[in-house]
Amino acid sequence: MQKRYQKFLSLLTVFCCICFTGCSTKQTSVSPESEPAATETSPSASVLDHTQSVSPDGKDPAECAYGIKITEETQSPSYTAKKDASVTVLKADASYPVFGIEGNTEAAAQINAAIQTELDTFLNFEKENAANAEEAYLASLDSSDSAFQTYTADFSYQLKRCDDRIISVVFCQNDFSGGAHGNTWCYGVTFHTKTGERLYLESLCSDYTPFHELLINNLNTQAASPAYHDYISTELNSDIDNALLNDSTCWYLDRSGLTFISNPYVLGSYATGTFEFNIPYAELDGLKSEYAYQGPYIRKLFPGSIVRHDLNGDSSAEDLCYSIQTDADFSSPKPALTINGRDFSEELEQLHLSYLWTGAYYLMDIDSEDPYTEIAISNENTERPKETCTHFFRYHTDGKLVYLGNTAGIFNEDMQVRYNSNGNLILCDRNGNPLG
Repeated sequence: MQKRYQKFLSLLTVFCCICFTGCSTKQTSVSPESEPAATETSPSASVLDHTQSVSPDGKDPAECAYGIKITEETQSPSYTAKKDASVTVLKADASYPVFGIEGNTEAAAQINAAIQTELDTFLNFEKENAANAEEAYLASLDSSDSAFQTYTADFSYQLKRCDDRIISVVFCQNDFSGGAHGNTWCYGVTFHTKTGERLYLESLCSDYTPFHELLINNLNTQAASPAYHDYISTELNSDIDNALLNDSTCWYLDRSGLTFISNPYVLGSYATGTFEFNIPYAELDGLKSEYAYQGPYIRKLFPGSIVRHDLNGDSSAEDLCYSIQTDADFSSPKPALTINGRDFSEELEQLHLSYLWTGAYYLMDIDSEDPYTEIAISNENTERPKETCTHFFRYHTDGKLVYLGNTAGIFNEDMQVRYNSNGNLILCDRNGNPLG
């Protein structure tokens, strides 16, 4: 945990230095007595708002999938300037899950305590960062060239896997401290559901030496593939082992397999953003059997990655690749899909996929009663969020690509896809309840 925040603090420090230099703001030391004041509900708390939001279905743990109920809680600390209490120098928002496990309160308590530690680390970090915000505010008073921008911080989460074996959560922290953009850092925490034990890479196997070798070889192979050519920066001189495997928090387990997170400035530049590598369970030799996923087939793939899989149940694997093609300056993105060497890009263009989600595409078995494995491609419209959706396709034995329709939103690992009574695809939460 400390190692993660040391990395994030170093990144934030470098960014702040660049921002302050570029804006030519005057640096002013803050004495202890001028430390920013937190908006408080009590002398010992710096929480402006603390709310609890039970999952929309309102079910008891016994009625939830695997007897696991998730309650979302939020906290919103706010810090004001000592010199002028009407000025907010830093505003933070945090959301985090609280777990209830039917018949296993001890494991739930251990998991919740670990998550509380992550939250406390974030809150303490922002309390210290408020001093930097106060300093920037005071400097702006002496400068006619720049106006102070309130610092903001966000701490959010996404549930990646939640079943009777594994609970895996990814937290993302975003800090804005003036300048052109904020800084984002994502990391994973994974637990053994039955015991509440926090798992590390070494915990996933009985013998870490061959498991580590398997991981490093797989990740290096992926990193060298054309799919990651425009993402990995040679200028950073980073290697997979130090950047990913030696970081205890840059991975998580989902239904697809073991995923590693590369944050900005780790393997790629800020412009490439956060990107991931996924190793499917079928390739994780040495993984303890109690951590494997036992549900319907699902495979997460980075755009540009090539995969072999039987898409139509004819006992013959197809070669599949979905990618996003751009001009030399990364403009005019277009979707491209090839199956067994045949180009189906025209079929995708007919759907007007203009806002392509670069995070992943999926293969998934929507209905175990039929022989098909479907292809899922997401379209993220940041200008008109209601138009964001995920499209689904089938590849038939006659070589035709069949469009099945779309569901609202971007599919993620905590969602399910089902057919309703009318035969239409719908997106559901982890308990099978329709979303939207």
